[in-house]
Amino acid sequence: MNMAPYTDIEVNPPVSTDSDCRPLFVYIPTYNRPDSLRRQLASLSAQRPDWPGGMRVLVSDNCSSAISPDDLAAVSSEFDVDVRRNVGNIGGNANIALGFVFAREDEYLWILSDNDTVAPTALSYLASQGRVGDPDAIVLTTQSSAPSDFVHEWTRAWDDVHENGLISNVIYRSSVFSDQAALAFYYHNTSFPHLCVLLGTLKERSSLRYRVLPSAEIFAPAGDHGEQAGDYSLSYAGMPQLLPLLPRRQARKFARLWLREQGLEFFNRRTVLPGIHLSSKAHLKKYGGIRARLLLFALEIWSVTLGRLVAPLERLARRLLPERFKRAIRSRRS
Repeated sequence: MNMAPYTDIEVNPPVSTDSDCRPLFVYIPTYNRPDSLRRQLASLSAQRPDWPGGMRVLVSDNCSSAISPDDLAAVSSEFDVDVRRNVGNIGGNANIALGFVFAREDEYLWILSDNDTVAPTALSYLASQGRVGDPDAIVLTTQSSAPSDFVHEWTRAWDDVHENGLISNVIYRSSVFSDQAALAFYYHNTSFPHLCVLLGTLKERSSLRYRVLPSAEIFAPAGDHGEQAGDYSLSYAGMPQLLPLLPRRQARKFARLWLREQGLEFFNRRTVLPGIHLSSKAHLKKYGGIRARLLLFALEIWSVTLGRLVAPLERLARRLLPERFKRAIRSRRS
């Protein structure tokens, strides 16, 4: 059994300079998805020989109620992986951020969601196509059908983020990103700790080299796993706290775009995480410019006046609507 507490996992090993032999570290944060976890580990275990530099897997359970310590011990033995369990639920973002702590300097780090199940040939494809040129990161995207190379410039930091906010979509060359790993904890309230490490490294280096691969070659077709659903309240409340990691012009652009697309949800959920809401609002005012301030003002007026009337009006309309219209609406939905 490879059940390891936090303090027993090695974090300071020697560094390999041979990119062809660079090991792969797959870090899987999990919470209340036992079936998804087993499905993921079964697919990965079958592919271990396909990564030429060797692969290690660490499962980090966030004190699941649906997964017991005995369950984790069985998983460790069955799939020959290391497992650890947080003493309490530290929040999904902190559990994700620990991937940067446990990664070794000579490895590629893949923070892999438990329910983004890898395809049967994923590792052989990554090994043959992803390591070309020893990139700073391997980026997986739905917008590409063939491998390519891309240089991400800090001057276009937000424009070129694309799908990098999804934890499974970036594989990091650890030695490039390790200096900025602390940002994952400093910015954990953004709900995108992994993206903060990427943006902080981009800001420090001014550019990053990506090897871009089609995600269709890496992940099995998505389906409803029927387990613990994600909670996106923190992303609605905290995402604007990414703004200090962007160039000023990009920050203004992102703030205005985010308010137009997510502003109503941001204010509708302001009582869920009130402290983070206030901090994010301060970030939007500081970095978003006059247009963002005007949007904030308009959204706040809406939320405290007309916005409060929407739900009661919808309930009243449902009561007063003739039954034939209700049947017609139900038939269209089905």
